[in-house]
Amino acid sequence: MKNAFLLFISLSLWSNSTISLAQGIVFETSSWADAVKKARKQKKLLFLHFDQPTCGTCSEVASVAFNSPIIKEKFMLNFISFRIDGSMGIGKELAEKVEAECIPSSVYLDTDENPLTRFCGTTSLDRAYLEKAEEAMTKNRERPMKALADAYAGGDRSSGLLRTYIERRREAGLSTTDLLDTYVQQLPADSLRSAGLLRFIFEQAPVVGSKADSIFRRDYPRVDSLYKAVGWNKAVELNNRITNNSLKKAIKEKNRELAFRTARFRQQTYQNDYKNGVAARDWVIMRYYRGTEDTLQYLTMASRYFDTQFMTAKVDSIQNLDNLDNQRRMRGTMPMSGTPMKPGQSSTSFMLNPNTQRYVGALNNAAWEFYNMTRDTVYLKKALEWSKRSLEYREDGASMDTYAHLLYRLGRKPEALEWQQKAVRIEEERKSPMVSSLQKSLDKMKAGTL
Repeated sequence: MKNAFLLFISLSLWSNSTISLAQGIVFETSSWADAVKKARKQKKLLFLHFDQPTCGTCSEVASVAFNSPIIKEKFMLNFISFRIDGSMGIGKELAEKVEAECIPSSVYLDTDENPLTRFCGTTSLDRAYLEKAEEAMTKNRERPMKALADAYAGGDRSSGLLRTYIERRREAGLSTTDLLDTYVQQLPADSLRSAGLLRFIFEQAPVVGSKADSIFRRDYPRVDSLYKAVGWNKAVELNNRITNNSLKKAIKEKNRELAFRTARFRQQTYQNDYKNGVAARDWVIMRYYRGTEDTLQYLTMASRYFDTQFMTAKVDSIQNLDNLDNQRRMRGTMPMSGTPMKPGQSSTSFMLNPNTQRYVGALNNAAWEFYNMTRDTVYLKKALEWSKRSLEYREDGASMDTYAHLLYRLGRKPEALEWQQKAVRIEEERKSPMVSSLQKSLDKMKAGTL
């Protein structure tokens, strides 16, 4: 099972109070096209939620929030809601159309199907979806996308229109690569050295090797000064966005050359930190293979990557790092603004015991991916090692569920049952929404139908 923390599943904040049986969000049961027509007719926005069946707990956690009576009125008055499996068929096509950042996730759209805001992952907290709903409604009132899109489609290529349209699409999480290239190509040559323009290009996170990226990087001293001017945290954020935008394009186009150029860019962002730079480079290539469904290349590379990056560390050493960090925070000698970026992370954020969280999440997620991708016992045994190591750091329902699934698939049913039963007990004690999904898996293991 995917790690609950990395999916933004807020189980630690799960309320002990009884959830009302009153339904919250009412999802349409017809097609997406019918939902769009209904939204236009009723002059409402659209709420689109993508499920991922391979993570049953994710759907159950989301349903806790969706069934909250607190959320009902807001969505009933302002949204037409639709829920679909985003990992295959029509749902996958729809996820690609709206450029979903991750699956599971939620996207709020206007009636022209332009994204307004997004929520990546799932959570049991209804207020998270309510806050995003307010954000979507505000953006739709203040900066409607349709007028900009219509003007562009009508042939308007003025600098003002392009710049506004680019910013609006970036805010909505949509690709701006072609627009940004069009924008810089129609500007006067003397304006391309403007510090303000270079900063604007930088803030759009241009795809590696694109026209905009080439213009931005051709004057190294000015680029270096700009990196310093925006500050370390902002520079890290933008480098991550450049990597993500470039990797997304490489995967979509199955462009191996762009993937490897992106990997080299990612490595260079670590400057003199050779070890972490190589790890970051390998992570990009590995995710390219995963995204293009090159299973053999991915399994081979991921086996080496997780063994090297996560299995070589001693559990007590990682936990001691967290203990020292927590002691510094308590003394006020260490800021709580974030932790250094690691390969694969997309942003900085404070969390309790961040090193332990990162190791548990990475190992558990990798093991679960292998479980879903292959029946080869060589790779399943490798995944079992990773899963077992994650349990040495911390035993929780999600990690134990992964371990039990792998044991079951490897023919070790008695051990699988023991770990799955333990997972159910632990999550029952926490009164978490994971219990139902864990129990279903346990029942299937007992029946021999998993």
